[in-house]
Formats: sequence, structure tokens, C-alpha cells
Amino acid sequence: MKCKICGQDNPTEARFCGNCGATLVVTIKPPSRAAVPSPSVVTPAVTVEYMGFWIRFAAAIIDGVILLLISYILILPLRFIYWPVIIPDIFLFWLYYWLFTGLKGQTPGKMVVGIKVVNYQGDRPGLGNAALREVIGKFISTVVLCIGFFWVAGDRQKQGWHDKIANTYVVKVETRR
Repeated sequence: MKCKICGQDNPTEARFCGNCGATLVVTIKPPSRAAVPSPSVVTPAVTVEYMGFWIRFAAAIIDGVILLLISYILILPLRFIYWPVIIPDIFLFWLYYWLFTGLKGQTPGKMVVGIKVVNYQGDRPGLGNAALREVIGKFISTVVLCIGFFWVAGDRQKQGWHDKIANTYVVKVETRR
């Protein structure tokens, strides 16, 4: 499927352009003329709402509280033996974000605020892209004075550096009626 914005060829199942991130329009061919007298072609447009900085920040606060509680419950006994237990904390945080994002596309904080992480096809990113986004991408976004996170506020598709690295987007969860 060719992107109407940049001309990039994309897989037929893609919902977003892999090059520019534009929403792709899916064309559904109607049944044969003999079966249906109307020859019109149905062209549903999939609209996606990219989520910005503040709602992501709210999700991060919720996840931070959850992680703080888990950390104190699991690692508190180790603190009495050896007080600088920062390595298990960092590993726990990475594991939490990596598994939830890779397997569900959402951490509990994102579930509460109604957002999710998707790849350019609109599906959950999977464990490989989630590792790229949550471990490597967020490390880079953090090391450079957290500019990679603030980038979301000014980006057209609301992508932080970690999203750009993994080719992911944070979108509003579609509510089922």
C-alpha cells in the first residue's frame, strides 16, 4: 500500500506509514457486480489520535507509584542486608515496562488513562520493539537531560526519541461500544 503523503510502499496490513507515520487509508473492494447491484467502493478512514506529553506523564506517575510499592515489597528485605540496592530496582523497572509494553501494549498506568503503544501497523509492539523502546530508547532519552521525553510536546506525531527509535506511537485506546 502506497502512502499518499510520502509515497513509501507499506505492507497491505499496515495502518500507519513506516516512513512518515501518516495514517493509511484502507480500500475494501466490494463483492462482484452480480452479487450486489451497487458498484461503489467503500473507503473507511481510520482516524488515530496521538497522545501528548501530559497524559503520558500521568501514566508514568501511576506506573511510578506501582513500581515503588512493588520495589518496597520485593526488595525491602535486601535493603537491610545491603543498602544500595539500585541495580535490582533498575532491572525491575525495565522488566516491568518491557513486559507490559511488549505483551499488552500498555502498562497499568497507560491502561488507567486509556492510552497504548502501537507499532506502525497499529498492533502491540512485541517484545523486540518493546525492548528497543523501553530499554535502549528510554535510556537515550534520559541520558540527554530527558530531552527525548520532552520531544513529545513538539512532535507532529507526538513521538519521543524512544518512540522514533522503535518506530512506535502512543495512541488513544478505542472504546468498544
